[in-house]
Formats: sequence, structure tokens, C-alpha cells
Amino acid sequence: MNNGPEVIERRILSVLGSAGFPRVTAIRKLAGDASNRSYYRCFVDGDRSYIAMVNAASDRAIVSEEIAAHSRGFEEMPFINIHRYLTQLGIRVPAIHYNDREEGILILDDLGDTLLGDIINRSGQSEELYEQAIDMMIRLQTREEHIPRWCYARLNRFDSRLYDFEFDHFVEYGIVKAGVELPHNVLSKLQKLFHRLSVLFERYSTVFVHRDYHSRNLLHFKGQLYTIDFQDALVGAPHYDLASLLRDAYVDLTDDFVERMVDHYLSGSPYASAGFKDIFTLLSIQRMLKAAGRFRYIKLVKGNDKFMRYVPGLLQRVKRLSLSYSSDPPLDIIAEAVDRIEGG
Repeated sequence: MNNGPEVIERRILSVLGSAGFPRVTAIRKLAGDASNRSYYRCFVDGDRSYIAMVNAASDRAIVSEEIAAHSRGFEEMPFINIHRYLTQLGIRVPAIHYNDREEGILILDDLGDTLLGDIINRSGQSEELYEQAIDMMIRLQTREEHIPRWCYARLNRFDSRLYDFEFDHFVEYGIVKAGVELPHNVLSKLQKLFHRLSVLFERYSTVFVHRDYHSRNLLHFKGQLYTIDFQDALVGAPHYDLASLLRDAYVDLTDDFVERMVDHYLSGSPYASAGFKDIFTLLSIQRMLKAAGRFRYIKLVKGNDKFMRYVPGLLQRVKRLSLSYSSDPPLDIIAEAVDRIEGG
């Protein structure tokens, strides 16, 4: 199928017309990210606008846009399925106004372009906004047995195989395809540590996890945060989304700020436990390594290098956290590997 911009705009016009929306006055493509989906702002009579989310053909077959150890054929798009569940929980998400299954186009509320990350990078750290994001996260974190059986998040789990998959992805794209040659003994120790961490993380896979809960997936609209890009939700560790939010690739929060926000989470979460902060730190390192590998994958496979500018900062933070981590297991081998990557 020809999916050039003009063809997609004609498809969007057809969908809006068939659904009885007001006359379209303009359509503007929005800046893309690493997703296979594309987004268009559609202006209509009456000074209103909507967002058209256009899904790639692969999304109709439901191949996870996030790295996954497997994919499934589902009866409906995961975005719609997870959206229904989040709406039932009272989580703020953009409303779906129309779904054209044949065209693979959803018409959504237009909540503007103001991302949490943009606010932080422009105006500095905001305890108010991050506490709001954390409070919403806590509401998201339903225990697995309380997630409805129809919700696709319950069908997927962050198990050791999936963590291994993500660590291997970093080794392949963050090290090997980055042209870094690690001595065999260093690579072997690194992979053994990664597998040990994967097994450890699996023990905590008990709650609903957004899987990509960070500052570029939180929209600020009329004083409230809305979450987007939740279609890859699954059952995982309660620490995971917190690590995604506070050890974000797109904003560099101070350690003191992160500590305060973790304490805010622990004060309101039913999952506070001894050793929580250690697992949070370990999962923060996992998330940042995954992002570094993913960004190089996007450059090499998708031809998009705009995320590569975040890689040096991610690796520096991984090294700093690894060297300062004083619990078991020791993480010196990660710091050594990062040294060689930076030197390579």
C-alpha cells in the first residue's frame, strides 16, 4: 500500500467524512518519534481540532512497538484495549472519538503539544508535576489478579526472558554494532550479571506496568497530566515505571530530586518494601542501557539518528549509578564496559 503523506491525508479525510465530523479545513503532520505510527492534527469548522493516529500495517497484526520477546494476534488494537482499561481506572487519557478498523485510523482528542519533558527542560524541575505523575502511576499499578482477563496487559509479563532480550539488545546495538570490542572476559562477566539481574527483576512482576512512562509520554493539558503511548502495557515490577519516569533519557533530574520523588512514591504506594530503592536503582540502570541500545537500533535500522544525542548522557548516568551502588550484586563490570564504550 502506498502510504505517502498525500495518500494518508486522503485516507484521513475519508474517515472524518464517513464519521460525520465537521468539514476539515487543514491537516498538519506532527513531528514523529521512533514509533511506526504517525500523527496528524486535523482542523475542522468550529475552531476545533482532533488528532488522527495512523497505524502501520504491522500494528493491525499487533506487533509490539516496544522490544518484545514475542508478539500475539489480538482481536483489537492494544491501544484501544488498554485505553478502555485505563478509562475504567479513571486515568487521564485522550478520548477516542472514532475508530476506523479498515483504515487503521483512530480519531483522538487534541490535547496540544506540551510534554512534561518540554516543561522541565524549559523551566526546571517541578515537584508538583512529578508528584502528579507519580500519583497517577500509583493508580495505574493494579495487582495482576485484579486486572480484568480481557485486558491485554495481563497476557504479557516482564519475565527473565524479556529482560534478557532487552539486555541482549543493548549488547548487540549498544556495544557490538557500535564498534566496541570488549575483551571476552569482560563481555562474559557482563552477560552473566545481566542474566542475574533479569532473574532478580522477574520476582517483582506483580502489577500493571505502562512500560514507557516517561516525560515524552505525559502531556500537560489545562493543568493536568495525561498519559499516552500505553499500548505495550504488561505485568511487571512496580519499580519499573518509576525508574522510567525518574531516570528518563530526555531529562536529567538531580539525584536529590529523584530521592525526594522516590520517597513521595513510597509514601503513597502499597508496594513500599525493604530494599525497594536498591531494585529501583538496578532497574534504572536496566532502563537506561535499554534506551541507549534502542536509540542506536533506531539509527541503524530505521535511519533516524535524532535520539543518539541522548546516549552519552545515559551512559554517564549508568556509570555513576553503577559505581555508587553499594549493595549486592556489585556493578563494577557495568562501569568498566561503559568506560570502554565511551573510549571506543
